[in-house]
Amino acid sequence: MSEIIIVSNDKFFLKKKKFFNSNKNTFTIINCFNKFKKIYLIARISKKDLKFGKNIKNIQIVSFLKILRIKNQIKNKEVLIISLTPYNFLISFLLIIIGADRKKMYLFLRSDGFYEYSINFGIIGKLIYGIMLNLLKKRLNILTCSTSLTHIHKSKLIYPSEITNQWLNNRKIQNKKKNLKRKIKLMYLGRLRKEKGYNDLLELFNQLKIKASLSIVGNDFKYLKKKDYPKNTNIKIFGQVSSLKRLIKYYDNADIFILPSYSEAYPQVILESFSRLKPVIIFNEIKFLKKNFSYGLFNCDRNIESFEKTIKKIIENYKYIQSNILKIKIHTQKNFQTQMYNIIKKK
Repeated sequence: MSEIIIVSNDKFFLKKKKFFNSNKNTFTIINCFNKFKKIYLIARISKKDLKFGKNIKNIQIVSFLKILRIKNQIKNKEVLIISLTPYNFLISFLLIIIGADRKKMYLFLRSDGFYEYSINFGIIGKLIYGIMLNLLKKRLNILTCSTSLTHIHKSKLIYPSEITNQWLNNRKIQNKKKNLKRKIKLMYLGRLRKEKGYNDLLELFNQLKIKASLSIVGNDFKYLKKKDYPKNTNIKIFGQVSSLKRLIKYYDNADIFILPSYSEAYPQVILESFSRLKPVIIFNEIKFLKKNFSYGLFNCDRNIESFEKTIKKIIENYKYIQSNILKIKIHTQKNFQTQMYNIIKKK
């Protein structure tokens, strides 16, 4: 049985041998290796209770100050770094310095860091990310979830997914034809940040002439306070949802999912939407995603005329669109975990 070192930028909260964090996808990645004898998780400890929890028996959390204590165990172990951040960058070089085998080290890029850093920190952020990436991609094996990621050429593609059988149960095509006379239910799930196009979505929604409501799931209180909530009564913001049953219900109650991001790699929300037969609207900045998703994904310009026209087109052809989405073979969590496991184990 093997042992692996996983480096995560997430903070983890420990309670009665149960691990909590704010990103369920990180747990999905960790669980790729639940057959391993031991998982060393290098991450920061949170003093606050977090949303998503898992019991992981074969895991040992290692803080920055305790890395040297596992120095003798590092040399012959696989290392997986989840995303590129300043914290993960420093840990990666520390592991190399104290003896990690670079041929066994993998960096998994889940998003376009160049774009996100430039949006949040300007040209300096883009420069910092570029330096980190160029130093690591020459030394480590790179895993990506999209060929569109900036300045990544030689890498192995791996597609993340949170889709389990529960997502694919009781999928129902709309029997009655939808019409524009009733309120169209729109939905967005994700972080409420600038790079995710959240402000653009609110602005476009407020300009809609057709009857519509907008449900936003996944409030990020660090960036949005209740006093700053939208004043439009047709917009409802809900907190982060850890219950899978509740999350599926949000999708089932919606007609169309809106993904307003300026940059994406392989968005999980598209898989989730399609698993519940919901069409998705994206904007032209990420229209390359249509190469991965043949049906059900609609792109438009980032203006009210194009946005409203696209909504009308979907509603007028709703049943036909759902029938096509039903034909899609959805990449599942099991597919992803098998793919990741085999890459690390070199099968």
